[in-house]
Amino acid sequence: MKKSFVSCFVAIVFFVFIVPQHSILAATILPVKTKTHDYKGQKYVQLTGGKKSVTDKINKELKLHAVTAAKVNTDVKKENKAHFYNSTSSTKYNKNRQLSVVFIDAIYTGGAHEMFSTYTYNYNLDTGKKIELKDIAYTDSQISNMIISISYNLTLLKESGRAIFDENIFDFPISQDTPFYLYDGGIVIKFHPYEVAPFSEGFVDVKIPYSVINGPDIAKSNNTTAPSSSYIESNIDDDFEGYDEGNLYELSNGQIWKQVEFKYSYTYSYRPEVVIYKDGSRYYMKVDGMTDKVQVERIK
Repeated sequence: MKKSFVSCFVAIVFFVFIVPQHSILAATILPVKTKTHDYKGQKYVQLTGGKKSVTDKINKELKLHAVTAAKVNTDVKKENKAHFYNSTSSTKYNKNRQLSVVFIDAIYTGGAHEMFSTYTYNYNLDTGKKIELKDIAYTDSQISNMIISISYNLTLLKESGRAIFDENIFDFPISQDTPFYLYDGGIVIKFHPYEVAPFSEGFVDVKIPYSVINGPDIAKSNNTTAPSSSYIESNIDDDFEGYDEGNLYELSNGQIWKQVEFKYSYTYSYRPEVVIYKDGSRYYMKVDGMTDKVQVERIK
């Protein structure tokens, strides 16, 4: 009887003093919520809930963006009352203990229109550490897959009617500082106006799934193609001696393409990289080291 009483007492102590402590600790970490605030006309996001030390740190960084924008706005208005700097902010992602906040800033200092820029803040809500592009794609294979996926998606956007610059489908600005934000299945790269399209297109967003970034190395796959036959990346199988109408180009993936437009440009290289993409009903080829693309059709 005494042993039974002691066992019961120990059980009571465990549930009263041990279990509730864990429950209370868990209850104090509330889900993070976001709300837009205003500082002297500049919009910025602030967080409530979560770990207080983390939330306070993130809130300070986000508010600093608005405070800086307000100062710049004051400075440009001193030069000309018609000038301005305006910042807006929105929450793009708040799931799985991760957060993405995007600022769109506009500055007008004369000219036909204001200029836009974007700043993205991605956080781990458990640690408060910023999530950077190098945390998403850090191996050679991941970086290669990301770049190929961007080219592929820019090609699709152009096919859909967006005015993507031809020369930027395969040559676009990308670095560890490139703005991006998270979504459920991956990341979204944001290109500024003029980077890959005219100003009228605004920001160009390109979705890249984690499954593509972390998948097999596309550049080293057997057929060296992206997820669609409208985009091919390979190598010239042997010597390359420039463009000329009627030339046949044999690729290392076994395909043979014929140049069907009059364009001549001589240069020599051995097994240069080549990309072929579809624009409307036509295919174009761009060889590494050449400044122009040429229209081609597949023979084999």
